[in-house]
This record gives sequence, C-alpha cells and structure tokens, in this order.
Amino acid sequence: MRECHSEASAAVPLTRPLRTLVVNPSGVLGGAESWLMQAIGDSDRHDVEVILLDDGPLRGALIDLGIPVTVHPVGPKPADIARASVWIRRELRRRDPDVAVGNGVKAQAVLAPAALAAGVPAVWVKHDHSYDAKLARWLARASTRVVATAQEVAEAARRSDTVVIEPPRPADPLPRVQAQARLADLGVPDSGLLRLVMLGRYVPYKGIDTAIRALARPEAANWELVAIGGDEPNRPNERQRLRALADVLGVSDRVHLCGYTPAASWLLSAADAVAVLTRPDGPRTPGREGFGMSALEAMVAGVPVLGIADGGPIARRIAPDQHGHRAGLTVPADDQAAVAMALAELADDETRHQLGRTGRERAVDHPDAREVATRFATVLAEAASRPGAGLAAGPAISVVSPVLNEAHNIDRLIGPIAAQLGPKDEYLLVDGGSTDGTRELIDAWAARDDRIVLVTTPGGTIANSRNRGIAAARNDFIACTDAGCDPGPDWVAGFRAAAAEAQSPGAPGLFVGVYRVGIREGSRFEQAMAAVSWPDPEELRRRTPLRRAYAKLFGRAFSPRRVDGRSVGFLKSAWAAAGGFPEYLRTAEDEAFGRAVIDAGTRSALTLDAQVTWHQRTSVQATFEQFRGYGRGGGTSRSRLLLGRDAIRTAAYAGAALAFVKGGRTGKLVAAAGAAAYLSVPVTRVVRRGQPASVLPLLPACILLKDVAKVIGTAEALLRIGRTAPQSRPATRPRPAVQSRPHRTVTRSVPTAPPVRPSSELPG
Repeated sequence: MRECHSEASAAVPLTRPLRTLVVNPSGVLGGAESWLMQAIGDSDRHDVEVILLDDGPLRGALIDLGIPVTVHPVGPKPADIARASVWIRRELRRRDPDVAVGNGVKAQAVLAPAALAAGVPAVWVKHDHSYDAKLARWLARASTRVVATAQEVAEAARRSDTVVIEPPRPADPLPRVQAQARLADLGVPDSGLLRLVMLGRYVPYKGIDTAIRALARPEAANWELVAIGGDEPNRPNERQRLRALADVLGVSDRVHLCGYTPAASWLLSAADAVAVLTRPDGPRTPGREGFGMSALEAMVAGVPVLGIADGGPIARRIAPDQHGHRAGLTVPADDQAAVAMALAELADDETRHQLGRTGRERAVDHPDAREVATRFATVLAEAASRPGAGLAAGPAISVVSPVLNEAHNIDRLIGPIAAQLGPKDEYLLVDGGSTDGTRELIDAWAARDDRIVLVTTPGGTIANSRNRGIAAARNDFIACTDAGCDPGPDWVAGFRAAAAEAQSPGAPGLFVGVYRVGIREGSRFEQAMAAVSWPDPEELRRRTPLRRAYAKLFGRAFSPRRVDGRSVGFLKSAWAAAGGFPEYLRTAEDEAFGRAVIDAGTRSALTLDAQVTWHQRTSVQATFEQFRGYGRGGGTSRSRLLLGRDAIRTAAYAGAALAFVKGGRTGKLVAAAGAAAYLSVPVTRVVRRGQPASVLPLLPACILLKDVAKVIGTAEALLRIGRTAPQSRPATRPRPAVQSRPHRTVTRSVPTAPPVRPSSELPG
C-alpha cells in the first residue's frame, strides 16, 4: 500500500494518516469519479486503496495518482450485490481500514451491510437522486456518516448531520484559440456556427437527444452541438442511436459526438453555451441532475448555462439575483421547443456575454480542490473516531492534571507528558493540598523545565482543581488527564491533531479520549472487573452489531456525549461557556461537565489517538467504594443518563428474580437469556484477550459487585438530596495561587474561572 501525498506537504503527520478504503461502482470517469479523485488525491491525510466494481479508465487515473486499485466486477442484480457484499466484508477484515467510503448508491449498497457486519465506519457519498424513493433512507441509516454533493441531493437521506461538500472549483479553461485547436483535433472544425457543448456520459437520461431535436427547429439553425464523454458500459450503443437520430432529423452535419477526453472542461472556452438537460427516464435513473459539475465549469469559463427548471442546484446557481442578473437560462425537462427558443435568445452576443460575466463572478468564491479535500478528510476522520488524523501541525496546548498525595505516581505521570510537549506547550499540575512531598517533586520538575507549572488550591474537589488549572492556562486548547493514568506516547499529539481540527468552522470543540484498563499480571479479579466494567478502545474502532446492541442496552462503551476526566480535550471557550467543571460534585463531575458543554452548543467527538492506560482498583472493597462513589456522583448530579441506567439495572434485576422464582419454566428461560445477554460481551472480551478460562466464573460476581455498589451510592445520594436543603455557595470562585520557585517567579495573570451556578440551580 502506498501513501498518497500532494506536493504541498512533506511534513511528518502528528498522527498516522487515515487508512481509507473506497468502493466505487464503476471504472468510468464521470462527475462522481472526478469529485472522488480530487477529494482524496488533493489530500495528504489518507493512506488510500480503491475497489472498483467494474473496470474502466478510472483504474489508470487512480494508479497515476499512486493509489492501489482492485477490480472486482459486480452485476446489477440483487444477488450480485449480496455476493459482492460478502466479499467486501472479507476485504474489510483483511485490509483493516480506519474508515470505508461508498462513492455512490451501488457502491454503498455493497459496502453498507459488509461494514455493519465488520464494525467498520462507512461514509456514503451521495451524488445524485438515484433510488431516492427506494434506497436513500435505508442506505443513510446504515451509514456512519453521509456526504452529499448538493443540498438538494442531501434531502432524501433524511439525516440532520449530512454534510454537503460540493465539487471543487475547476481549473481555468484554455484560452479560446487553444481550445478551438484542441476541438479541431477531436474532429470539430471551426464552422462559424455557435457551439452548444454538453459534457457527460452517453446515457439517454442526459438529454443529448433533446438538444439534437432542438437543433432541427428553425430557431436553432445557427447552432451546432458538441457532446464530449465516455460510453456507458450498460448502454454501449447510445452514440449510435444519437447519430441515427441526427441523420433522420437532417442535422448530422451540426452534431459532433466525441469520445472521452481528459480535462474536457478546459475546452469550454471554445463554447458559446453549455447545456445540462438531464431528465427523468425510468426508475433506474437519477431523474434530475445532482450537482451539475459541467454547469460550474461553464461558469468558470464565463460561458452561459442552459439548465432544467427543476429547482435543483444548477437552477439555483444560475437564477436571477436581487438585481435581476442571471448566469444562464432554464427550460422544462425534455422540451425541445423550449431549448430551441433558449438557443435563439442566446444567439445574441450581448446576452451571452452578460450571462457569462455573471457566472464567472459567482464562481470566484466557490471552494477549491484543497478545501474540498480538507472538508472530506475531516468528515472521514471524525467517522473513524480519529479527528485530525494525518495533520502535520497543530496549535500549542495546555495539559492540566489535578493531584493530591501522588508522590508515588508523579514521576510516572509527568515524565511521558513532558517528553511530548512542544516549545509553546505547558503542563499545569494542580495540587489540592498534598502532604506527602508531591508538591516538592513537581517543583523539582519545574526547576528543570519551565513548561511545568505547579498550581496550588488546597482543600478543593477534583473539579475545583481542574478549574483552577484551566483558568491559569495560557493556551486556547486544554487537555486533561489524571494521576493514576499512564499517557500513551502519542497522547499529546492526538489532542494536538484534534485541536487543529477544532479550528475549522463547525468542527467539534470537545474531544473525548479513550483509555485502556491496566491489569496486574496474574490478577484474575482485575481481569474479570476489566471485562465487565470498562469500555474497550478496540470495540470503538470496530463497532460490530453485538457491540452496538450491548452498548445501547447496557452502556460500557465510549461515547462522545460522555466525558471522562482520564482523557479529554476541549477549547477553553467551551469550558467557559459551560461554566467549568461542577465543583459541588466529588465524583461524576466530568460526565456532568460534558453534558453542560454540549448543552451550551459545542459539538463533541471521540478520538482514539488520545489514549491513556488507567489502573483500576486492586481489591474488592476498594472497587465497591469506587462504584458506590460513581453512584453518588450520578445521583447528586441528577444525570438522566446515569440515573436511567441505574433504574434499568434495578428493574432488570428485580424482573429477572421475579421471573426466575414465579415464572415457571418460561420465566427461568427468560431470566437465563437476559443473564446470557448481559454476560455476552464480557465473555467475548475474555476470549479475545486470551485470558484464562478461570476468569469466566468470576464475571457474574463482578457484575453484581459493580451494579449493587452503584445502586447503593445512587440511592444514598437521592435520599440525601431529598432531606437536605441547598447550601449557599459563592457566586464566583477564588483565584488559584500559583507556586513561586526559587529560580524564577511566575508572574502570569490568572483569570477568574467561570462562575458557579447559583445554589438554587444545584441538586442538593
């Protein structure tokens, strides 16, 4: 596999490029294929491979870009699609991509079932209106994300998160004299007639026959038609049909049907008008144009457009503005008389020049290929839970960690992070009143590295410590981790890449990292607790149907809506808008903070590239107290998510016990089935991790330990809320004290943290 780079960048990426597998329905070179090549070929963020479901010139074009191509021919029948989907599933498992792309309806119909079964994120690129009534909604629901090439094309997907990425602004055409010379080489000499050009494949629904019939009318007697495009494999005789039609109508001397020509849009400067006359032509055709790339190419060339009055993207782009200026004319679909009348109007030199000028002016601000490639890579990276993947640079960040009596952990925490910091980064360790030498160890690190900063705020909660550190931070992007975590070697780079992505308009401003659970060698208890209690990054990367269903029913999966303080990054502005971490909570403050950030209007995303190893409790008693504390935090914060899960657990245990005792044989079977479902993913984790079979009998007991502890903690919190009046709380937080050092004094200005909500808004 070769990595596809543009000439613009040879820098080493912060995180590895996206392994992207693209499925394309054919080997033709049409508008959808042009969009694809520019979207992936102009980005250095992909390590891409392509599977073509039919051979054609596209294969050579992709190989010229350095992209590996596999051709796997697939027929049009449903059985052909099903067999191809089985094959694609095997390829997904073998090639192990981060994300897969279905470029068009047929490609996604093959890819979507395979990707769902394999757990691979799949992005559907929707180019037109093909099968909108029958397949669009189903394919959209089966896709991780949907990208549409026009707003009108997006509507049938019925997904509010569909991203519209229009084809890029094409390169400027050749000078008119050179374009005329190239046309002459194609067998189209300068006849002195006005030229109507149509670009696209030879298929009936493109409306070339409508233009030929219009030429036979007297209003269009001074026009000739030049069509340029490739033959459609399913309609190999279309050009012969069109030639026969021109012969019958007596206009064959004014109709030129040219074959596929690379960079045909460069020749549009030799045109006097460009027509896009796509029409409805049966259930297997789009019915109307999707984006209409040749219309944009005509506008760039300063040539008027003749389009269909269907309310689509072309009609919208050429419609009159508030001053009445148009970039072209519209006609009803398949109306030869209207086309002829429009050509008569376009025969006027001043009319053509005015329409062409308006079109050129409107095309100036259209996104270029680099912007389209960047936006597409951003969508793919977020779908793969790897925001910023492949980016070579990012902003400076501030890392914040609350600490309290962590002398035994502090070197293990600071060392890996310090090794990853850039020259403008900083690491703020916020001490909550340690008495074991933690502050002295941090100060020793700070004496050697001025990027290490000690902030002291005795007696506060973890939330208080985080808020003090964030308020003192210099940089606009914050990354947080906790003592007891071992940051991975690329943890800072993962958040730096995400921070670079956050600078784009509409991008997420909150990024939830992931963690692996540390297990001491030989500890069966820790192996069992890890299997039943904590999410697994591999299950996020490969969300198979079982893992999806389990996460929905029982939780224990990473979610962009659930922040975990072990690994999280965010814009400082998002923290301020949310009011900071809620300091009245001693546990579950990170989950409550995440909800507040999202409620304040910030989008969130997961990132597999910011990973830490977190060490769980090592004894039954400590584990019980840990989950009891989680229950108290969820109950105190009144989190609907956490309270809802605890309520479901309680009801499920009660229902299973009742069914087992009083439900007879059926009840026992139902209870057993529920228990098997609850244990299904933990069992598969033990097997996948190669752990001893002796761990399996511990799973039910560990699940019971966790669930009972959480329910007890939740009940305690709810009872305390019910009988305790709200206490008054300060309207603002105190400013943190920044520790001075013998070798230098920290003079940084420390802003005040966002205000705490009034006590009347606090749940107890």
